[in-house]
Amino acid sequence: MTVPALDTLRRGACPSLSAPMRTGDGLLVRLRPAAPALAAEDLLTLADLAREHGNGLIEITARGNLQLRGLTEASVPRLAEGLAAAGIVPQTGVAIEIPPLSGIDPSETVDATPVADALRKAIAAASLILAPKLAIVVDGGGVLSLGDMVADIRLDAVAAGWRLSVGGDRQAARPVAVLAEDRVIAGTMTVIAALAALGPAARGRDLDAAALAAEFGVVSEPPPFAALSRHPLGIHRIGGERVLGIAPAYGQMQADKLAALVKGLVACGASEFRLAPHRMLLVRGFSGEGLAEAEACASLEGFWCTDTAPGRSISICAGAAGCASARFDTHAAADAVVRGAGELLDGSVDVHISGCPKGCAHPARAAVTLCGTAAGVGLVLDGRAGDAPAAALPVEDLPSAIRRLGTLLRAQRKEGETAKSFIDRTAPAALVSAYQGPQ
Repeated sequence: MTVPALDTLRRGACPSLSAPMRTGDGLLVRLRPAAPALAAEDLLTLADLAREHGNGLIEITARGNLQLRGLTEASVPRLAEGLAAAGIVPQTGVAIEIPPLSGIDPSETVDATPVADALRKAIAAASLILAPKLAIVVDGGGVLSLGDMVADIRLDAVAAGWRLSVGGDRQAARPVAVLAEDRVIAGTMTVIAALAALGPAARGRDLDAAALAAEFGVVSEPPPFAALSRHPLGIHRIGGERVLGIAPAYGQMQADKLAALVKGLVACGASEFRLAPHRMLLVRGFSGEGLAEAEACASLEGFWCTDTAPGRSISICAGAAGCASARFDTHAAADAVVRGAGELLDGSVDVHISGCPKGCAHPARAAVTLCGTAAGVGLVLDGRAGDAPAAALPVEDLPSAIRRLGTLLRAQRKEGETAKSFIDRTAPAALVSAYQGPQ
């Protein structure tokens, strides 16, 4: 394969084998294997390829994709050859997400896989020019549904067929129609064509949902949905089996650690691995005794495997340890937040720690962002990494600033109050003052 010249490797498009993205530690490739499940041999091969052709750092993204870092123009083609030789075929085209346990979860309303496959083929056949980061969710429900995943276009299984909506998660997306099974692909393609007509940068938020609904002849209010999906971390009972959700700390792992984890889990009975949202691996095949051994193995290798892991609410980039653009050690900062301000991490808010203003790990807004800038580590409240910080401190002062934020939260949070509620009612000036400390 031919890798594009570096001046064509721009931000704003999803990095892939054919169009890797330049980062501070070289080129980055993001991929999602087309197969719904991976064998142990596949993951061991990925670890070998990451070590051989990159810097060995592997990430699982918030949407359940793999990222290999530290590649070069010369090594990307060799990575592609290694994947092909191993039979690991990356998905291409528009990103269409389905629940990670589709087809094997007896509690799902319907298996989303056939609809997603048919829609993927229809989009490819239409040859439309669409936004590079366009995201579509086809959610058949189940224990690990995608209710909390934001998408440009959503198809959510309901009793009457599929609810088509645009621009949001399951609760916030604006309804367009409820489509019967035999109309779901044609109806969804009508919305996709409307997006294409708006231009190559159009996203779901740009669509006029009411006008689309009128075109379908049905203005559909959202049907009642259960609470948003469970976090994949920890043990899940899926029919008669138990599935273990494991996460690399903050979504990042070295290739050697991944290889050691996989070999250890296989010894405990693991038979299948599935990538999942929230930077997760879902592992199947354990007996009762093997499950306990698998949890111990994951913990020993530094992976999270319980749903109480506080760091699961933090998004971090590679940081100074892996990226030349980063201005501080994001992993160490995340550990400092867990130790000094763990009350922020109850899952009610997002915390983003970014080595630079590009905000690669969490492009969306976050309640609290710590961002590396020329002036130090900036504090951004309810914003993105690239937003102007409310305050900035030298890197060496960050641990004490985090402790002061934790002290403020512990002193003023009401009993039973979530971190989100506390932040919402607290004046930003109070948070900034705690961050800056005595002046």
